[in-house]
Amino acid sequence: MVLQMIFGPRDLERTRFATGADPLWELVLAGQQLRSSQPAARCHAWRAHAARRIAEAEMPARAAVENLTAIAPARGDFPDFLTPAPYTADLDAGCAALACTSRSRLRGDLERAFPGGVESPWLRELAGGEVGSLVGALRTAYRLLVAPVRDRVEDVVGGDRAARLRTVAQRGMGQVLSTLPGVCGWDGTTLAVRYPHHRTVELAGRGLVLVPSAFCAGAPVSLIDPDLAPVLVYPAEAPPLRPERSLNGALVSLLGRTRAECLAALRVTRTTTTLARHLGVSPATASKHASVLRDNGLIRTTRSGSTARHGLTELGASLLNGQLVA
Repeated sequence: MVLQMIFGPRDLERTRFATGADPLWELVLAGQQLRSSQPAARCHAWRAHAARRIAEAEMPARAAVENLTAIAPARGDFPDFLTPAPYTADLDAGCAALACTSRSRLRGDLERAFPGGVESPWLRELAGGEVGSLVGALRTAYRLLVAPVRDRVEDVVGGDRAARLRTVAQRGMGQVLSTLPGVCGWDGTTLAVRYPHHRTVELAGRGLVLVPSAFCAGAPVSLIDPDLAPVLVYPAEAPPLRPERSLNGALVSLLGRTRAECLAALRVTRTTTTLARHLGVSPATASKHASVLRDNGLIRTTRSGSTARHGLTELGASLLNGQLVA
């Protein structure tokens, strides 16, 4: 079974790469890896740590992960509105685009993804237009699943993208297309890709967006609706995803998980924006956590113009490494 993408006269020149790791695609695919009966080998260690974080989380956070895996099950289709175009490396921008989804689009995408109907009460509410609860659930699930390995995800995606762009420069886009993971044929007009079922998509002058993904495994992924901007999400070629060092349970009890993760993230100096991206929260929330840690002498903040950079103090490093004694 294959997905056939038919290129017209100008589609090859309009084929391009996404600018970086797309947080919503990574989140949806991470949720599938979490619940898969056959997860990708490179996700084994990540999955063990993610399961621990979920088990330690409060009930609303665990429910958010359950909602994610209900709307994007380990096998089968999921609604296109979960991964809105234009593709972005910014979680806030992706969530803002998703929040603008119309009620008719919500209902139509759910019907395409679940033609037999939905069983989850939450999904039935969503079909009625409750998009706010979806955005909240995705943000929470992102914090548990993707944010702890965000830097590694960016490295994996960035490395794959850079290598393929070098191939474009040396041998052309056609060579890149023919060597993508999951591609089983390219004759200059038709790209054939391993896929769960037969599909044909006419690019019709729209070109194709190529999105390398750290959590995509096996066959590439595309959108259901052929009228949407064509996209092909494929497995980025990279080593296993290594999870972050485990947080001390006493530290989590003292600070709370997000603030403990904030302290751990500042083992390396980060701006407020990069700290927010790492944690999967808004810059305002990251700034608030940093302010509390700074007020208690655990981090220091330096400023250059409007940019704030945060790093550990000696006290913060000692607390993080478990070196403090009563």
